[in-house]
Amino acid sequence: MAQRAPLRPTSRIEEAIGFVGCFGLLFFGVTVFCELTGRPALGWALTLLGTVVAIVLLDRWRRRVLRRTDAAAQPDQPAVATRATGR
Repeated sequence: MAQRAPLRPTSRIEEAIGFVGCFGLLFFGVTVFCELTGRPALGWALTLLGTVVAIVLLDRWRRRVLRRTDAAAQPDQPAVATRATGR
């Protein structure tokens, strides 16, 4: 029986970014098409804005999780005193 590698702490968030990003590309295409053909595009543009905001929020969440896991993985380092020189 094959063993599975442990999941990264951000794997689910990255999957969500990909899912929302796919729809963001589709909404972008529909918005551009509607703008070029003269059809109403406000609804599509607002939906595109919602997907962009969702991606930004997911990316912030991902960075916060990465920061938290990096801080937990590194042991406390002793403080290094630095001396300022006047040169």
